[in-house]
Amino acid sequence: MIQSEIIKSILGQGGALVLACVVLYNVMGSYEKLIDTMVQESKEDRAMYMQNMKDLSTHMDKVNETLSKIQIDIEEIKNK
Repeated sequence: MIQSEIIKSILGQGGALVLACVVLYNVMGSYEKLIDTMVQESKEDRAMYMQNMKDLSTHMDKVNETLSKIQIDIEEIKNK
């Protein structure tokens, strides 16, 4: 009789609640790791993006400098 009551309590609503809580806890632990991984990857992506923007800015500065020299050369040719 005691065994049947234990089995009923394990398989009943209380057991289902405990099982649901355990599964939810494990799932949330997995999501926590996933979110931590996503945040770390986001930081790495942001650093790469910032470096690329710095490189692009440097390149554009060189292009602007070259264009300025070309404009000066064109003005000198016009004035001759």
